[in-house]
Amino acid sequence: SSSEDQTVRLWDIATSQCLHTLRGHRSRIWSVAFSGDGTIVATGSGDKTVRIWDVSTGECLNILSEHSQSVRAVACSPDGAILASGCEDKTVKLWDSDTGECLSTLQGHSQQVRSVAFSPDGTTLASSSDDKTVRLWNLSTGECVKILRGHTKSIWSIGFSRDGTTLASSSDDKTVRLWNLSTGECVNKLYGHTNGVWSIAFSPDGVTLASGCDDQTVRLWNINTGQCLNTFRGYTNGVWSIAFSPDGTTLASGSEDQTVRLWDVGTGECLDTLRGHTNLIFSVAFSRDGTILVSGSKDQTLRLWDISTGECLNTFHGPKWVLSVAFSPNGEILASGHNDDKVRLWDISTGECFQTLLGHRSLVWSVAFSPDGTIIASGCEDQTVKLWDVGTGDCLSTLQGHRNIIKSVVFSGDGRILASGCEDHTVRLWDVGTGECLNTLRGHTHRLRSVAFNPNGKLIVSGSYDKTCKLWDVQTGECLKTLHGHTNLVWSVAFSRDGLMLASSSNDGTIKFWDIETGQCIKTLRVPRPYEGMNIAGVTGLTKATITSLKALGAVD
Repeated sequence: SSSEDQTVRLWDIATSQCLHTLRGHRSRIWSVAFSGDGTIVATGSGDKTVRIWDVSTGECLNILSEHSQSVRAVACSPDGAILASGCEDKTVKLWDSDTGECLSTLQGHSQQVRSVAFSPDGTTLASSSDDKTVRLWNLSTGECVKILRGHTKSIWSIGFSRDGTTLASSSDDKTVRLWNLSTGECVNKLYGHTNGVWSIAFSPDGVTLASGCDDQTVRLWNINTGQCLNTFRGYTNGVWSIAFSPDGTTLASGSEDQTVRLWDVGTGECLDTLRGHTNLIFSVAFSRDGTILVSGSKDQTLRLWDISTGECLNTFHGPKWVLSVAFSPNGEILASGHNDDKVRLWDISTGECFQTLLGHRSLVWSVAFSPDGTIIASGCEDQTVKLWDVGTGDCLSTLQGHRNIIKSVVFSGDGRILASGCEDHTVRLWDVGTGECLNTLRGHTHRLRSVAFNPNGKLIVSGSYDKTCKLWDVQTGECLKTLHGHTNLVWSVAFSRDGLMLASSSNDGTIKFWDIETGQCIKTLRVPRPYEGMNIAGVTGLTKATITSLKALGAVD
């Protein structure tokens, strides 16, 4: 591991003990690389040098000092004979590992080089740069044989698959790209990260790719399908769903910490914390009379809560994750969307699932009842919206046009228009009677997660992974305001009953209230973090990294 403290540490994986601390660099160390046999390690530093170290003794064997700026990347060839280094001076240098002699300097990048990697057979070197390209170099001739273009921002990391046929690259443009090396074609783009992707690595079998991102997550991808297999997070407490009570005095929120919270809208005080779920909560909704709240969770249950007492009245057990929940207007039926492609209807009085709506081909992310309770809309990962007859369970129509996952559907107050928010960055407005797309609202720069109508149906708000909320005029499709303030993706949006205020919840762990007229944030509610309010001013022995971590978890100085 390398650090800003100008040291490299070698660790015993089995015992977690530090075996050696390598000292000698005079600036931060940007990159480390082991030789194939594990006997030496190379380091690249801001002091413009590459150092070669003996792993067993910790001794510095050589200092390579021909770069003119900070060395950002180092890599050892498979046979250990050659060392490559990429530098802020826009060059890649090849070095003899034994003698430290500079064998050649590869020039062509127009901005600093961020990463270098050898092909498994040792015949090709790849380099990536802030110039948004990956270059492939023939190591025998030093010639650039191919330039891979497609990323729109700096490329931080590159890596070859084990068989050498595929190259992966990760970028500040929030994507990972997979390239066919024989053709130079980009064969897949992996979307999901919400910030710059700093590092990637193939699994030994070459089937899985790991990516590490500034959004504080690590994702695992199937390189054949491009599907995200898993997402690993450190401490996060994103607020996934919010809903106003019908009288507008209470806001309910469902979070990653497995709790539902009830907030006083006027004071911002947390009135109650409802516990019982055993996994994150995707969705919350109030009954029309405001006495009951339903929550849907990744723990495969729906829970009904008494708002006055906080008591769990009933638990409905579904076979899969409960991604979305909605009360019928008469309060007798619950609808839920699941990750088994199905919409389920539940009798609230008995807890029985009396109807399963079949027809979608993937995860159902959102469900909504029409104001008269006769129609259910569902938004799905199969890129369609379906309208269902509540009485018969028949699919009345399928609305097509979106080009990605549909995360949110909502009816206007008069039931004539349906809005859908999609990961294709758009909101679509549909005529419920005809199924015609009336308008497509464009302006977000990332995926949409939530949409809501204001009470009179003249405005729509959308919340996005681009960390903003946008207010739209329904009649003209014009974006009236963009609300900035969240520091991470926006999960959920909701209007107050009088339409004068908007609430938004985010993966940054906050709920914000906004004045519709001015677009100003008037209040921020935060779910408590592990060290909320702990004063660390004057505490000694804390590193800069520790202080940063503690402050992110609520500490103050």
